[in-house]
Amino acid sequence: MYYLNKIVWFFVNPAIIPLVLGAAAIIWRKRWLGWVAIGFLWFASTVTCMCMLGVPLEKPYVATQSVESLPCADAIVLLGGGIGKVDDMEYPDMFEAADRVWHAARLWKAGKAPVVVVTGRNDLAAAVPLLVDLGVSRDAIVVDNESRNTYENSRFTERLLKERAGAAGGGRKVLLVTSAWHMTRALGNFSRTELVAVPAAADFIAFNAYRGTTNLFDWIVPSADTFVRSTYFYKEWIGRLARK
Repeated sequence: MYYLNKIVWFFVNPAIIPLVLGAAAIIWRKRWLGWVAIGFLWFASTVTCMCMLGVPLEKPYVATQSVESLPCADAIVLLGGGIGKVDDMEYPDMFEAADRVWHAARLWKAGKAPVVVVTGRNDLAAAVPLLVDLGVSRDAIVVDNESRNTYENSRFTERLLKERAGAAGGGRKVLLVTSAWHMTRALGNFSRTELVAVPAAADFIAFNAYRGTTNLFDWIVPSADTFVRSTYFYKEWIGRLARK
């Protein structure tokens, strides 16, 4: 399933679509296909497109960023992807979604749960050091270092918490920490387990752009960074449609 998802994503990737259209325009000498490719790439690289795709994903979870509004739980589940670490680098690099790690630490320090489950391949070397630097006790961190996607995050976390609970049971209620734009799909995967996941969102990219962009010029001028962010949101919508 993991590799099938990768193959499908390759063919619906918004970076591939204009390339295919451009190639078709050349092969069949259809100039209008070339203009469609340019228009698609331009629009996908604007704040307007990014907000159209991202704000509906993020807005339902604005209230869940407040620590005080969240209940206590058995565990805080931190989905990986916000930090990277390679062997040649001494310290992990924080990506845009590193807000997730800080939010998980914030929740733990507020006493919302006794343990933080870090789930994601390579996050033992990436997210765990930052959690410790932010004040989370290493003894309170449990790591699933094998998950490659959100589906595996949910299943491996369920297995980990069951093993910790043992015969006594319990440990079912978790605060789920991930990027706001990723939350709906993450909750969908966790809803198919025995865990009860409460959203605790971070990393509000589109909502911040929507509320913070005041210059009309900025809404229509394309940029590479904006295109990458639009791709995040586009992928989430594809993932949501695929689950239905």
